[in-house]
Amino acid sequence: MKHSMHARKDFKMTEVHFPGNLNLYVGDYHLKAPWEMETVDEPEGTTFCIFASIISNKITIKKDGEWVAIDHNGPNTLLFYSSGSSVQIAFPQNEPFRTIAITFTRETVQAIIDQPDVLKGLDFSSPFLYLDETVPEAEGYIRKLAGIYDENKPSRFETYLTVLNLLKLTLYRTFVIKERYNSSGLLKEDVEKLFAIRKKLMENSHLTIKIAELSVEVGMGQSKMVRLFKQVFNRTIYQFAQKAKVIKAKDLLSSKRYSVSEVGYMVGYNNMTHFAKAFRKYYKVNPGEYLKRILQNKNQ
Repeated sequence: MKHSMHARKDFKMTEVHFPGNLNLYVGDYHLKAPWEMETVDEPEGTTFCIFASIISNKITIKKDGEWVAIDHNGPNTLLFYSSGSSVQIAFPQNEPFRTIAITFTRETVQAIIDQPDVLKGLDFSSPFLYLDETVPEAEGYIRKLAGIYDENKPSRFETYLTVLNLLKLTLYRTFVIKERYNSSGLLKEDVEKLFAIRKKLMENSHLTIKIAELSVEVGMGQSKMVRLFKQVFNRTIYQFAQKAKVIKAKDLLSSKRYSVSEVGYMVGYNNMTHFAKAFRKYYKVNPGEYLKRILQNKNQ
């Protein structure tokens, strides 16, 4: 599976190769002009690709001949596609961002994952492209892989484990969990409402979540909404909302344009002690120390 790139770009790409035809590509971009990526169609190819980006603006993805805008607030969209599928992605200019791509083959999966049910979904005769909103667990894996350029970058072994975990999770969500939805009585319209809730939480991380208002907005009973959200995303609505706040806070601090208190207020915290505690819970460091590291890297 090959990619062609159009328009002027400033970027660096790191490749990490693992046994069994498993590869990781991490790009760090600082574009001075819009950039478009597209796959070179190889119908007879045997490679699959998982692709995600970390960007706070929006990208557009061409699927079935039409460009679709994807709003981002962190890595909340993941592409999983096979050889023979046509994929085009357009990125905006003047905004630093990172991408991760994992390529693998059927043999890769057979060698490392003991889940026969997952393999049933891999059909080389029918090219596919899945566009999925990432769950919090996947977001953690994506950010860890994208951190390969950071000062405290993961080791090769940690990177390998993270790649395997993201691969396993993607295969599971693509080919197994959809069947579970159907067999458990979780209706398609319910799933769509749950993802709408998730998107709202990510896009409005600065607001205080009110379950009653959210229930009315999406047209789902409160108890059902709370129960199904936890079932699908493995976090309560409040836990997810807090995670959305600290993810946004990390992105804002990384921009080097705001102080810790400014960022705390921007994501909805009036108490900076509470903000520091929440940030430290997810990133194992206080926001002030994180910003200090970012600024030190800038001056090096």
